[in-house]
Amino acid sequence: MPKGLSSLPHIVQIYIALQILRPGIVNMDRTIIAFPLIASIFIILLCPPTIAFSLAMGSLKVVLQPSPYPIVKGTQTNLKISFYQKGTGTLQPHIYYDVAISSAGKKLFDAVTRAGYIGNVWLHSAEGTITIPYTFRESGVYSVNVTLFGILFIPVNPESALFNLNVT
Repeated sequence: MPKGLSSLPHIVQIYIALQILRPGIVNMDRTIIAFPLIASIFIILLCPPTIAFSLAMGSLKVVLQPSPYPIVKGTQTNLKISFYQKGTGTLQPHIYYDVAISSAGKKLFDAVTRAGYIGNVWLHSAEGTITIPYTFRESGVYSVNVTLFGILFIPVNPESALFNLNVT
């Protein structure tokens, strides 16, 4: 065994020894290992990682999925928000809601205001899921506050779910 290899783990030492002594056998093993590794890398590159944050309100479970994730400042992020019936995987249709984004106590975005409404007006989702495109300008911690105002055309006492997002 060449000098300096004795500090390596035994499996690495055996691999190196086999490579030196029997290159044909080890090359086949490398092909068998390399193909799944390369395929995995392509899958990771083609399907960027996502994450889902979920919180239970009194009436519903709210799931926030930022994409792409991790969130990078200056890049548009789609905030997909889904409202699920509690205890099921069923989307709750006909939701009245608002979404606000803030940082350091300062409100930066409000979905109702952005839609051009003023006063006690709420946004409606027939399907129970919404996607809000937003570009975070600075790195830091942002709060996304999702407030529920009604279900199935019936007003409810407002309930909120507060999500904290790290932006790099």
